[in-house]
Amino acid sequence: MKKKVGVVLGLLIVVVGMFVVGRYDVLIGYVKSNIGIVSNDRSMIISDVVVSSANDKEEIKEVPEYAKAVEASYENGYCYQLLEREEQEIYVTIYTALKSMTQTIDIRTDDADKVVTAHQYVMLDNPELFWVKGYKMIPYEMADKIVKVEYSPIYTMTAGEKANYEIAIEQKVNNWLAQMAGCTDDYSKVKKAYDLIIQNTSYDAEAKESQNIVSVFVYGTSVCQGYAEAFQYLCKHAGIDNILVTGTAQSKESKQPHAWNLVKMDGNYYQFDITWGEPNYVIDDTRKNQVKWDVSYKYFGMTDKEMEESHTVDFDFELPSCTQYDDNYFIKEGNYYTTLDKTQLKMQFIEAAQKGECVIHLKCDNNLLYESFVDYLFTQENVFKILKDQTEIQYSQDEDLRCISIFWDDKS
Repeated sequence: MKKKVGVVLGLLIVVVGMFVVGRYDVLIGYVKSNIGIVSNDRSMIISDVVVSSANDKEEIKEVPEYAKAVEASYENGYCYQLLEREEQEIYVTIYTALKSMTQTIDIRTDDADKVVTAHQYVMLDNPELFWVKGYKMIPYEMADKIVKVEYSPIYTMTAGEKANYEIAIEQKVNNWLAQMAGCTDDYSKVKKAYDLIIQNTSYDAEAKESQNIVSVFVYGTSVCQGYAEAFQYLCKHAGIDNILVTGTAQSKESKQPHAWNLVKMDGNYYQFDITWGEPNYVIDDTRKNQVKWDVSYKYFGMTDKEMEESHTVDFDFELPSCTQYDDNYFIKEGNYYTTLDKTQLKMQFIEAAQKGECVIHLKCDNNLLYESFVDYLFTQENVFKILKDQTEIQYSQDEDLRCISIFWDDKS
């Protein structure tokens, strides 16, 4: 994708690089035992971290006084609803074991693949299981037929550490939910959740607990997996259906593992990449020339067709179709242009100033129109006729998505 970040008058074009880090450590494998109903053979441990947590004695901090987060049931999970009855029962068994940090359980089934699928779906639906790294499993056979599977989760922390993280997360989430209390429709709830996560999180490939929600809600730094799971979790507790998606993301520079979201607004699903909503996620290597605005909306409420230009899903199950535009950011905010409407453009600047904002984001309907906007605003420098008291303006261009963002200093 071709992206430009610049400053008019003393023009600066920032060379950008994209770095994507995703979690794919919940790997799954099993071995079959063929020596009867009992086996001493051990399966491969699918993790490099195994921490005992059944009887630890860490001090658990007192829960502060604040409203409890809205209860969000696993039964509303998209993946749970894809399963047949027996698989749902295995899903619930696994979910219950993980919540209580059980060390080992026996699952009665004649198909080990159902355990594999159930574990994967539990993890996709429930980002609150941040202490789970993976699992090991042993199928037990009798007369060449599997009769049960021994399932042993792998945890990254002790029960005391888990409990203290849960308290910290709940406190932060309730604080953010309180800020979302005035949002009465799906779009405004999702936008507020999107803004809160991006404004309070910095992209850092070295972030602590980067592969889960702890990184965002506790440490304020994360990578794509943490961003996407935190967005899923916050929306989930605000009553908004949100599906975690994993796959690969393609930029001009590279193709990397990635995580993003599908979000349901007003009955329709939309594609979101909240990590790429962090404008300083795409910057130059020195990290000196960062954009000044705090949120980008280029990947807010996209269609499948738009997202598939740069993102490829790696799931083997069907996801909801994203074909609508009504709750796309640019459409919803009136910042989508089908012509070079100079009156509309000027009003967009005025409305931003009235809200106390010093940034606008716009999107053009086609490439020719996009080029016309770039020429009108920057080549002809008409942006300074609109913002008469400004002598320097920072801007970002995305030629592939036909998006332009403009930032100016508040001189009021």
